[in-house]
Amino acid sequence: MDLLEKAIVIAVVIAVIIISAYYLLRHQTAPQVTQAQATSLIRDYLQNTYPGATVNITNTSSSVYPGSWYILASVISNSTSPCPSYSVLSFDYPQYGFVSRIENNYTGNCVVNGFANNQSSYIVASYPVAIALSRELDISSVNAFVNEAGYSNVSVHATYYGAINFSNKTYSKVWLVDYTSSKLSHSVQVLISQIGGKQLAAVNSS
Repeated sequence: MDLLEKAIVIAVVIAVIIISAYYLLRHQTAPQVTQAQATSLIRDYLQNTYPGATVNITNTSSSVYPGSWYILASVISNSTSPCPSYSVLSFDYPQYGFVSRIENNYTGNCVVNGFANNQSSYIVASYPVAIALSRELDISSVNAFVNEAGYSNVSVHATYYGAINFSNKTYSKVWLVDYTSSKLSHSVQVLISQIGGKQLAAVNSS
């Protein structure tokens, strides 16, 4: 091996050592993100990305990627409208930064994904699903109320009851969906079964 070849080999070895030392030092001195910091950053990101939405961090645990956290979050947009949107997103932070995966799109555009009418095994597990379902079921009194008041003037809330007396009848495991509007002097209440998502009753109330 002549002098030039030896010089090239030495230069390559030195370069490899410098690069390796740089990445090792960088890895050792990189600040570690705590669980609380990761959770707060993801929550802030979602609140900025979906203004006005209801954001809940439902789970934070160690990620499969060392030094990162697996974070599960629910995002509910237009939560009191006749058609709320409800999704669950997951993050591996800081491994993939703020890039999320969609774990489930429960509702969107007045459609409950995964619901099929007369599907007895379907479980209505959350209030945005109950609200969206009360629209998807095409209930005449609900449609008339929304059309009369105007979509943007309607406020909707859904409450779960293990047991309730409604229109002189007792029901169990149901969602009561209540439609109100400052434009109208009456409201509409709809009762939907938690299991199966069936319309059980609908009344106009003064």
